[in-house]
Amino acid sequence: MNTTQPATDLKAITAEENGTLLANFSPVFMIEQPEKPYNLIGTPMAQVTKDLTEKVFVNPEKPTIYYETRRFQTSRSTYTNLVFRVHFEKVPLNFFPLYLGAGENVGLLVIATLNLKDQPVLYTLVHTCGCYLAFIPTSYMPEQAFPKSWDKGRQTVYSENLPGMLKYPRFDKEIRLVLTLRNATHRIKDAWLSDKKSLGPYLLSTAPLAPLDSLETLPLGDRRFTSFYEISGPRTDYVKSSTKIWERFFMSWWTFDWRIGEDKKLGKNKNDSIQFYTSLPPWNRDASDMRDFKTFLKFWGWNL
Repeated sequence: MNTTQPATDLKAITAEENGTLLANFSPVFMIEQPEKPYNLIGTPMAQVTKDLTEKVFVNPEKPTIYYETRRFQTSRSTYTNLVFRVHFEKVPLNFFPLYLGAGENVGLLVIATLNLKDQPVLYTLVHTCGCYLAFIPTSYMPEQAFPKSWDKGRQTVYSENLPGMLKYPRFDKEIRLVLTLRNATHRIKDAWLSDKKSLGPYLLSTAPLAPLDSLETLPLGDRRFTSFYEISGPRTDYVKSSTKIWERFFMSWWTFDWRIGEDKKLGKNKNDSIQFYTSLPPWNRDASDMRDFKTFLKFWGWNL
């Protein structure tokens, strides 16, 4: 089993145990500098302000891990995706270093792809804007399914050094995927496997698992609800208040996307929600769209 000894100042947030497959595969998030609220996994909430306008925000005092189960089929087999989504208060505005993804209500997706035996073959990691995509296969991945020349040792993903493969010594519900989240940017800076007992000293809090679609019915008071996403206008299906000013300034002109970097909903298929592309060149957007997971994997070289 791949193991890493966490730094003593890291704190873990993990899903509450309920004996389900989702709880067994929900990742453990190791938080760097947990004393800073914007580093903590939070819960999206909504309220009506004094001037009677709606405000949607992420409360860092209470963590929630959102989930959904999806399935897809290839010519080789049928797979199950366990989709986990978490959100943070913000990436803070900073100049030295410049945080390109500075903005509010930012998020992260972790997708565990299981085979017919419910063994994890692949972990897909991506921010909820479609940025910083990373793949971490496991020892259950069929050899013929790897992209050509894949390095099973270590890989560099947008300057972060991650494992090229995670080796399971056995299939055990006590083993968890652990992800270290970098201070401020929430980038995944390392990943490894660990048993639950080893993580005990680092535990900061447990988070309830909530259905992904509950993000579309945030309580607003007086028996009213609102969505975490815009429901009309040019920003439909984008996370409310998720504008990224630096990404717009530096990248929108050459990516031909005025809303580059803005966090968004991940639709169930290409008829649901907006495009969730993971490759910046405009001609790659359809093939790299995560809503069609089979085509998305093929685009990136995976042959499941």
